[in-house]
Amino acid sequence: MHVRSPRVIVLSLCLAAASAATLAAQTMVGFTDPPSPRLDVHPFTDAEVDDLIGTLDRVFAGPLPAGDPLADPELQLWKFMRWVQTGELAPTQEARVVTRLDRLALEHPQYATLIERQRSAIPALTIGKVAPDISGNDLDGVRFNLSDYRGKVVVLTFSGNWCGICRAQYPVERRLLDMYKDAPFAMLGVNSDRTLDVARQGLAESGLAYRSWWDGYAASNVEGPISTAYNVYGWPTTYVLDPQGVIRFVDVRQDDLG
Repeated sequence: MHVRSPRVIVLSLCLAAASAATLAAQTMVGFTDPPSPRLDVHPFTDAEVDDLIGTLDRVFAGPLPAGDPLADPELQLWKFMRWVQTGELAPTQEARVVTRLDRLALEHPQYATLIERQRSAIPALTIGKVAPDISGNDLDGVRFNLSDYRGKVVVLTFSGNWCGICRAQYPVERRLLDMYKDAPFAMLGVNSDRTLDVARQGLAESGLAYRSWWDGYAASNVEGPISTAYNVYGWPTTYVLDPQGVIRFVDVRQDDLG
């Protein structure tokens, strides 16, 4: 896990004006691994958007050979989305990306469902957009909404005790809860453990008192409705929201959180 130094306090970052990120040029046929989360989020340049679209075109330009990483279009599309979430798209840039995805879905109907999942995420889950509301029951069966926390910086983490990397982040989460206990701050979870009992036990044993939705409904326990709506492909995934509920950072982890 890449850890930046010096540590950056998430509350200060979210209450300050957003700055920015640069997209490293894609020189291979497919997308490189998603970059380490950026702590200075820039608006994209048109050249960076050209690079993203060009790489996407190369991914779908020919047959996807067996054994090649490109044989997994779902993974490549997710990497594309992760790159998109490192910066802020201008409206014209967003329209270009969405239009290209629409055309790809028509040109490659066998991948239309996968492409549509990413296309739908562009106007909803990128930097600068108000995060989609979440409404459901917490681990004790009490209903609550993400929008209830407007006025606070929110760290929204998709996690589960089955996930070793998620557990490795628990000490950071405990530190955040202590550091900002008197601040307009909330940590909320979307838990994908197989049962409510496992979810409750895991948080209690880890000393984590933040409120969570339980989302472990599917047999694979990673296809719950909240995770699916938020286009979560890897665990943990973290969204940092400002007091207006606007997405400011995606997938900031470990000491970069605070």
